Parts: sequence; structure tokens; C-alpha cells
Amino acid sequence: MDSRLSSIRDLLKKYNQEHLLSFYNELSDEQRNCLLTQIESIDFEKINKLYSDLKTISIPTDEIIEPLDYFIKSSISIKERRNLENKGSELLKLGNYAVVTMAGGQGTRLGHKGPKGTFELNLHPKKESLFEILADKLKSANKRYNIEIPWYIMTSENNNDDTIHFFEAKNYFGYNKDKVTFFVQSKLPLVNSDDGKILLIEPYKVHEASNGNGNLFESLACNRSY
Repeated sequence: MDSRLSSIRDLLKKYNQEHLLSFYNELSDEQRNCLLTQIESIDFEKINKLYSDLKTISIPTDEIIEPLDYFIKSSISIKERRNLENKGSELLKLGNYAVVTMAGGQGTRLGHKGPKGTFELNLHPKKESLFEILADKLKSANKRYNIEIPWYIMTSENNNDDTIHFFEAKNYFGYNKDKVTFFVQSKLPLVNSDDGKILLIEPYKVHEASNGNGNLFESLACNRSY
């Protein structure tokens, strides 16, 4: 532990984050190990760069904001629509397509306790969860194109277990479970906006938050599945 602690102290000194060990002597052995493990997982170079970039971003006052280019689906000719549908079908049949569902949120704003995807809509003739609706659409596409589309579901540390248990209880809605992959959205430490100091939520725990949907591909590459 002494060499580990010494190494971590040097690391924190290098990045001016020594305060993370301010309560170290007051912690139990288990809490100390928890804190040190979390500190070892932090990419301090990345945190510094993100904080530095945030401080140097300048918003031009004379910038003109214009609408993005778009097209109206109903204005596409039948010939063009068929051409696009054929290209899409080819990609599907070649296996060059997968579906990613970003499901790290809770159903709080829906008045629902649990992962948002488990929220049930009162549809006719039966109630269906958001996950089941998605599964039905995928099964329909699989049948139409005679394929099995891989389904990646990005959860959060808060709802990963609940999400997996829900799928298991529902027998994956009849979807091939070997084609379903759960992975946990990555997190980053929160910092003080004034000085870039990493925050503690407990004396032994760094305050972290989900790294946003923009971090989808990095989370998927790490594939921290359970």
C-alpha cells in the first residue's frame, strides 16, 4: 500500500489534485482502497485538456446562426425513394448495420421508477414497454430482410442491472439474446469551474457523472458489458 500511495501522491502532485487525499487518514481500509482505485482510473491528461479547452473557447458575437440543410420526405420522388430503400436493404443484408439504443436514463420525468426503457405505454391491445416496442420493430426488420440485427444497449451504472434483469424477466421479448449487448456509459469526474479541481462527493469517493451521449462510441469501444 505504501508504494501504491506514494505513486498516487506523485500523480496528484503532478496535476495539482493533491486535495483528493485530504481525508485519507480518516478513512477505513476499504474506503482508502475505493478512493485509490478510483483515482488510478482517472485520465488526468484528458481532464486537464477538457478544462483548458473550456476556458479558451470564445463565442464570436457576430456569428450568424442559420438553419441546417434538410429535405422533406414527402417531396422525394417515388423513383428516388425506391433507390434509397434499395441501398438501405443492401446494407442490411450485408450485415453492415446495427442498432444502438441510448438507455442510460431513468424514467423520473415520466413519473416512472426504473430505467426509462421499462416504462409501459397503454397501447391497444396491451401495454408495451419502450424496450418491447423497439424489439418488435427489430424483429419485423429481421423477418423482412432475413437477417438478425445486432442490438447494442447503452446503460448507466445506475440502471445497468435493472435493465438486464428486465430483459431477462421478459425473455428478451423473443429477440435472440446473443444479438443483444449491454454496455455501460463511461463517466468523467466533475471539476470546480473556477480552478479545475476534481470534486469529491464523499471523503472517499470522486464525484462523477455520465460522459454524455457524445461519448457513445468510446463507451462502445470499451464495451464494459456485464
